[in-house]
Amino acid sequence: MKEMLAGETLEHLKPFGIVVKSRRQAADIEAFSIPLLKTLIDEHRVVILRGFAPLAGSALPEFCRRLGEPLEWEFGTVNELSVKPLAGNYLYTSRAVPFHWDGAFVGRIPRYIFFHCDAAPPRASGGETLFCDTLRLLARATPAERELWRRMAITYTTEKIVHYGGTFTSPLITRHPDTGEEVLRFAEPVEDLNPVRLKIEGIPESAQKDFLDDMHLRLNDESACYAHEWAEGDVLIADNHRLLHGRRAFTESAARRIRRVNIL
Repeated sequence: MKEMLAGETLEHLKPFGIVVKSRRQAADIEAFSIPLLKTLIDEHRVVILRGFAPLAGSALPEFCRRLGEPLEWEFGTVNELSVKPLAGNYLYTSRAVPFHWDGAFVGRIPRYIFFHCDAAPPRASGGETLFCDTLRLLARATPAERELWRRMAITYTTEKIVHYGGTFTSPLITRHPDTGEEVLRFAEPVEDLNPVRLKIEGIPESAQKDFLDDMHLRLNDESACYAHEWAEGDVLIADNHRLLHGRRAFTESAARRIRRVNIL
């Protein structure tokens, strides 16, 4: 279904998400209504702005400040996601990135994740960013499963090789800070570069592998998971409280350059 905005079209995605496409070539994205953008994110979880003029240089963090406070890292506010030689962390390789949520290791959870695609990999070369709507995942679980998950907590540990690291503990199910909805807070283990180790409380050790395998299937289930295939110039804003996100592996030779800002 497509609906008309003033100068844009809306295209609904499956199982969730929306594309706002400019009807004018290289339209000024800075003229887009911020209250409307926030409303669309609240309703659709993922919003893609397509066909607008790119946000070059400092224009990107400046636009993000209109949505909230950008999270400052050691390198600044803009994280450049691309394949880097001798990378010590899987984020800067062509490998898959397991599902997680941003900000957990620094104790400041962003409200939004803002992506700007400067170069997109060719079709069929991988590199899709994955988003799981945890409200949908929870709705499909049985009452007994949800009750068990409410009693579970997980401690995550990783070495600080890049901009995050350390140890923290989170309940498996928490509340959305604005709406009070139950959301799933879960990060999959990482076994290769910069491993992330999990200590799971609330279920027997003998049941933990089955739990991890089952959760992996639920996170990737097409009823709750949206896979975004990037196009150059795409701007994507995602709800970091309701969603978990990850990435599919891609061909190492494929160009894939994305700038990301976390917004509190």
